[in-house]
Amino acid sequence: MWNRQAADGTIASVGGTWLGKRQDRMFELCREYGMEVYPQYDTGDAIMHLGGSNRRYHGLPAVDVLSLASLGFAFWQLDRIVKRMPLNEPWNVSGARDLDSQTLGTFIASRWNIPTGTARKLITTTMTTLFCVDPSEVSLLGSCVLARGGGKFEYYIDNTITETHLVHGGIPELATRIAAKIGDALRFSSPVRRVKQTATGVEVICDGVTVEARRAIIATPPYLASRIEYDPMLPPVHRQLLSRFLSGAAIRGITIYDEPFWRGEGLSGMTVAPDLPVPVALDQSPRSLNVGILSSYMFGPQAIKGAMMDPAQRRDVWLQALAKRYGPKALTPRAHLETDWAAEEWSLGGMIAHFAPGVLTNYGSALHEPAGRIHFAGSERATEMHGLMEGAVRSGEQAADEVMSPA
Repeated sequence: MWNRQAADGTIASVGGTWLGKRQDRMFELCREYGMEVYPQYDTGDAIMHLGGSNRRYHGLPAVDVLSLASLGFAFWQLDRIVKRMPLNEPWNVSGARDLDSQTLGTFIASRWNIPTGTARKLITTTMTTLFCVDPSEVSLLGSCVLARGGGKFEYYIDNTITETHLVHGGIPELATRIAAKIGDALRFSSPVRRVKQTATGVEVICDGVTVEARRAIIATPPYLASRIEYDPMLPPVHRQLLSRFLSGAAIRGITIYDEPFWRGEGLSGMTVAPDLPVPVALDQSPRSLNVGILSSYMFGPQAIKGAMMDPAQRRDVWLQALAKRYGPKALTPRAHLETDWAAEEWSLGGMIAHFAPGVLTNYGSALHEPAGRIHFAGSERATEMHGLMEGAVRSGEQAADEVMSPA
């Protein structure tokens, strides 16, 4: 979660922004720490840019009936897998090895699963958005773990479910307030380099401080956890899981205007453009409406290409992609800010890590298990609300219960 300041002085959340339905613990934390929430603006039409033209719609995607039926059929098939997966042990579902040997990309490419090219294009964009990598890199079984966390895929792909509220001041302010309550016990700029474990406790060696404790909880992206030195080494199943549980690429753009001009044109601000380098954008304007903000994204292969561009070139490509949906007004923002999450030292990737083929069935047993006195938490470890801030909170609370247990 991160608030950043744009060139015009506007402060905006560039990571961890929206709350949605059933995300009870996050709403409770906002109330507990005095954070005000307000509804996401959703009045008006969304836009789908497809085949070089804009299609306005409200509700169902603006595609032909056959493509719409293909989308429904595809998600029906995927949700059949999701519904029979054990919540805590998805690697034990019937046929797990077969599902884990396939990729999500293979499923999408099959005309038997998704008959129309338009539907395949839309699902590819959707899944690349969720996992920040091309679907060919994601295990079919692993993709269903995400969906199982919300009950089905619809929970994660419908912005009217997962993006219903914004937080005044940005959700990162919640972390700041929690930190203030913790006080001096919280150490900043002290990366953990080594964790030594004995029969009676742990020793955590950081830059500038060493901490002794009965147990430790590691709540970082999995790959970052793999870069810590462990003494003794973690069990093989934990080592393999951490080293293979990777995050993809994501660049987020915050584009700031004098006002949310799209609202006056009867638009909600939500746009999808699978053919463009910035395929997803939505309204992130503050409640005060002193500015209008579009939050937009490059994911997976598009983010990799974008990261290799000269910044000025990338900015032009970005604004041109917005203008194709919102019109020429999108070309002249008062500020434009980009955050490449894969280039950040303490994230090294997009929103969550994904399961590549074979990872879940071979190493998934370590997902929810401690390694001796070392416990793990995070959005990737969550069973319910997997991949979301809500899941991270629930996973953290579960880990806290584990270490505080007298057993």
